[in-house]
Amino acid sequence: MKMNKRYNWLTLGLIAGVLVLAAGSCQKKFTDPPVTGEPDIVANITIKDVKARYVSGAPVAITDDAVIEGVVSCDDRSGNYYQQIAIQDSTGGVLLRLAGSNHFNNYPVGRKVFVKLKGLYLGQYAGTLQFGGGIDSPYISQGGVTLLANNLQDEHIIKGPLNQPLVPQVVNVSQLTTNLQDKYVSTLIKLEGFEFASGELSKNYADDGQSGNRIIQGCTSPTTNRITLRTSNYCNFATLRVAQGNGDIIGVYSFFGSTKQFTIRDTTDVRFYGTRCPSAGGNGTVNLGATSPFTINFDNIATSGLPAGVYIKQDATSGELGNEGTVYNGNFNNGTAWNQTSLGFKNFASATGLTSSASSTVQNAATNRALGFRQTGTAGVGGDPGAAFAFQLPNTTGKTNLQLEFKLQSLDAPATAGRTTTWRVDYGIGAAPATFTTVTTAPAILTTTLGTFANNTVTVNFGAALNNLSQPVWIRIVTLTGTSGGGSRPSTAIDDVKFTWN
Repeated sequence: MKMNKRYNWLTLGLIAGVLVLAAGSCQKKFTDPPVTGEPDIVANITIKDVKARYVSGAPVAITDDAVIEGVVSCDDRSGNYYQQIAIQDSTGGVLLRLAGSNHFNNYPVGRKVFVKLKGLYLGQYAGTLQFGGGIDSPYISQGGVTLLANNLQDEHIIKGPLNQPLVPQVVNVSQLTTNLQDKYVSTLIKLEGFEFASGELSKNYADDGQSGNRIIQGCTSPTTNRITLRTSNYCNFATLRVAQGNGDIIGVYSFFGSTKQFTIRDTTDVRFYGTRCPSAGGNGTVNLGATSPFTINFDNIATSGLPAGVYIKQDATSGELGNEGTVYNGNFNNGTAWNQTSLGFKNFASATGLTSSASSTVQNAATNRALGFRQTGTAGVGGDPGAAFAFQLPNTTGKTNLQLEFKLQSLDAPATAGRTTTWRVDYGIGAAPATFTTVTTAPAILTTTLGTFANNTVTVNFGAALNNLSQPVWIRIVTLTGTSGGGSRPSTAIDDVKFTWN
């Protein structure tokens, strides 16, 4: 059959057009994400070696055809990093300063990237090395570099395969330095057996309107085995309460001047699921057991510290559990005389069996001990108000009609009257309660007063409020209003705590 010439030419033209399009689609650019495997580029220098080009002062221009490769260890998905990403290879890590936002769409954590460094500048920000698109003139002497413009990012950063292995290195804080060439800077690391310092537990990851600096520390040598967790107030977890337990934490190491800093990608990096470190401020939970009653005394406080589940708090409020309390002399190893007026929680002789005239020698020899606190007027930390004796129950599963009994002791020998502290008993539900409920006590008004020596039994019936709860329960003996009257503040103690239930 004879074919129409016009139809034949149209067919040939369509076929040719398809071939041209197909050929064009096969011309892959470096900036395109690879379909499989590696892009057609190789690194010719390590991150460690190129970082060594910067010593101090003005940024260093990269004029040769240096190419590094690395895996993205931190991106801007959560907002904790902004206009930068961190990449690392086996020799170290470095920051890339990038204009724009939502870089995680192109450079997510786990993606390998190749960076063509020619035309970029290597500088620093307070010690942490970074690449940028130019010199930040006002900060040239400090090594300041500018952001790499959006239209230049594809020219310099070549996308590699996704989901590359990224295993954090387990380190100790002592291994981390503030040296310019520290191998751990801008790399993913893991700290094991860490927790937020007790003074941070009532806080969120960041502050209202500004970034948060929170101290995390290990159980051993917490005063030196610690580091600052830095969190942007713009990140999506800024308003969350910090994790309350102990465990491992993963993040990117950096430093600012002489301050070591740690940055998490999001809260999944914080694995603080275990019991907090034993401390003078308390640890563990009150294990009521199966048989009522369960009693707590403080007779072994000098050798064993606080009984499990007993905590001491300051800065407590109606919506805050409070921070770890100040222990006089740092521990309970030695008994403290009732007339000792320094701030802090103390190992006192119990008022039971003694009179107000008992000498310090008699008090020190007493085997019946009480847990006490001396308030002062020190702003913010003096416990006026905000001091609390707290008890954490892991739950009340299988228990009903919980009741509490304790002795409230005012341990000041009769003298010139001073201030009066008013106490209450309340409870909160959950590991870190946001609200506390005050309960009725007998007697209804609980006070201790300077110049008064008293030893009163207090009873509390929680009714059905705490029946059969699967969550943690906090019970506090707390002062939430300022002392009344004039003069000095009293020394208060509790003893012979007893829980009963059905």
